Amino acid sequence: MSAGAMSGATETLFPTLLYKAKLTGAGARALNGELETACRVFAADDQAGQAWSEKNGYPGYTSYASLNDLPWRAPAFADLAARLEPHVGAFAQALEWDLGAKKLRLDSLWINVLAPGGVHTSHIHPHSVISGTYYVSVPAGASALKLEDPRLGLM
Repeated sequence: MSAGAMSGATETLFPTLLYKAKLTGAGARALNGELETACRVFAADDQAGQAWSEKNGYPGYTSYASLNDLPWRAPAFADLAARLEPHVGAFAQALEWDLGAKKLRLDSLWINVLAPGGVHTSHIHPHSVISGTYYVSVPAGASALKLEDPRLGLM
């Protein structure tokens, strides 16, 4: 076959795009302190979350299965949700999503407080359009965030 008989093209297949931002602006440092305090209070007081964490072998505490109304329970979470909204919009715009008249909405927030040496294992959020993580605090010496291709388990 001659070189002119076929043409080729390069395409992007299965891209994973990430959006990163820092909490900035008026009161950002104070908000982060309020979030850390709230996380520790909920971790100490949420018996249902503690029970779920223990039953499921979670190395620490998660509110995943117990509290689904954090912005209502603590003003700091409502403030965080309001600060996240424009970032989600910016990410959707960067992805060139045509949402028409629809708007993305924050569905849920939850808290994870790991015990020393604990890890949050690989997982996906199958019903999410956009998933994100905000780290309130990370202990000195903690390992880096590990991101994996969510399709690996399907190959």
